[in-house]
Amino acid sequence: MAYGYGPLSRPLEETLMALRDGLMREYREEYLPAHRRSPRRARRLRRLRGWSRETGHLLSQIDRVMREILPRIERDTGHAFRDPDGLLRVLLDASTKRLFWGILAGFPEEALPVPARDLALLAKFPGDASALAIIGDVTLQLKVLSGRTAAGLAALADRWGLHESRIGPACRRRPAGVREKEVLAGAVLGLLYIDGGTDALRAVASLLA
Repeated sequence: MAYGYGPLSRPLEETLMALRDGLMREYREEYLPAHRRSPRRARRLRRLRGWSRETGHLLSQIDRVMREILPRIERDTGHAFRDPDGLLRVLLDASTKRLFWGILAGFPEEALPVPARDLALLAKFPGDASALAIIGDVTLQLKVLSGRTAAGLAALADRWGLHESRIGPACRRRPAGVREKEVLAGAVLGLLYIDGGTDALRAVASLLA
């Protein structure tokens, strides 16, 4: 079934909280003592517990982004994002796809803790960064740098702590390459342009010197 694209039915953090709570509720409802579990029930309970823990871990990472990374970017740029979900989507790592697709496949659609469309969108969000990076890079060159190639994007990603703030189970274990950092910084610049226009991007020029 195709679920399309677009915004979630509620903010990303709220969606994940509802997902975690729903998974925990399902675990409690299906729980049986170990001596009464069939192998199938035992596997099901392990999946529910694992999904719930992973979702809780994502929420912890999101909390750090909201407390530390978003204010840092807004301080540097002088621009307050209208919706923080854009940054959270950029930072969602591809390693989250397995989690969201797994949950989507693990329930009948009518029994899912959150709408099926929201889960499908969450699984697709990790692709946002590359598309936004193109917007940010091209717009910066044409409208701010007068055609000059943007330098210092990897350093900007380090300044904002973007790679260390990726949201996903595999993020802390994977080293960052220069290109990955450039994509993350470029994606944030793309967000800045979409959210605040050229003026918001101009504030970044001095940080790239």
